[in-house]
Amino acid sequence: MKRTGGRMLAGIGIMLAGMAADTVLAQGVRAVPGTVAPGAVVPGAVIPGAVVPGAVAPAAGDKKILLIRRLSKLNKVKQPTPQYTATGSRTFPGRPHEWAVFEVTYDTLPAWMDEVVVTYYLIADRRGTDAKKEFTFYQTTVRYADVARGEHTACVVLPPSALLRNGDQFVGFAVEISSADGTLLAAKDEKEGSVLPADWWKKPEVTESKNVVKRDGLVDRSKTPFGLINIDEYEAVK
Repeated sequence: MKRTGGRMLAGIGIMLAGMAADTVLAQGVRAVPGTVAPGAVVPGAVIPGAVVPGAVAPAAGDKKILLIRRLSKLNKVKQPTPQYTATGSRTFPGRPHEWAVFEVTYDTLPAWMDEVVVTYYLIADRRGTDAKKEFTFYQTTVRYADVARGEHTACVVLPPSALLRNGDQFVGFAVEISSADGTLLAAKDEKEGSVLPADWWKKPEVTESKNVVKRDGLVDRSKTPFGLINIDEYEAVK
C-alpha cells in the first residue's frame, strides 16, 4: 500500500511540474537560464514583416506589364512570296522570290495600352566585293496602337532584293519593346553561332565596327504581300 501511494505521489508531482512549466512558457518567461522562451522578443532580432530602417522595399510599380514569349528562329525566316488568286489574273512562270519574315510574340497585362513601340535590330553576314567578310545592320521602329490585354504578334519583313544584295545569312535578331513614353518594358534576342556578344545591338564595338554597314530595308509586314495573311492576329500600325 505504501508503495502504491508513493507512486501516486510521484505521478502528481510530475503533473504539477509540467503544469508549472506550461505556465512559465505561456507567460514568455525564460524557464532555463541562457535559453529563450517561445514567443519572447529578443533585442536586435527582426520580426517577420517589420520595416527595418535603411532597408529598401520593392517599388509598388515594379510589376511586369509586358513579357516577350519568343522570336523567330533565324534559320526559319525565309518564306516565298504569298500567292493570291483573282479572277482574270495572269499567271507568270518562275520561282517565287524569297523574303525574310521576323516575328516577336509577346503578352500584355493591362486592359489596354495606348501604344506599344517595338524596335527591331537585325544583322546579316555577307561577303564584300573584295572577298572580306562584312555584316549588314538593320534597325527600324514600329508603333502599334490600342493594344488590348493578351497575346500579340508583331512582325517586320526584309524584301527579296535586300536579301540578294546585302546577305541572307542572319546571325542576330533582337527586339526592344517600350511604352508610349519611352520606358523599356522588355528586350530579347536570337543569335546564330558565337559571332556576337551578349546585348550586341547596344554595343558600339558591334554596330559601329568598320566591318558593319548600316542599311535601311526592314519594313512592317502591313506594307508587304504578307499584310493580308491572318490580318486579325496583328495590331494596327500607328
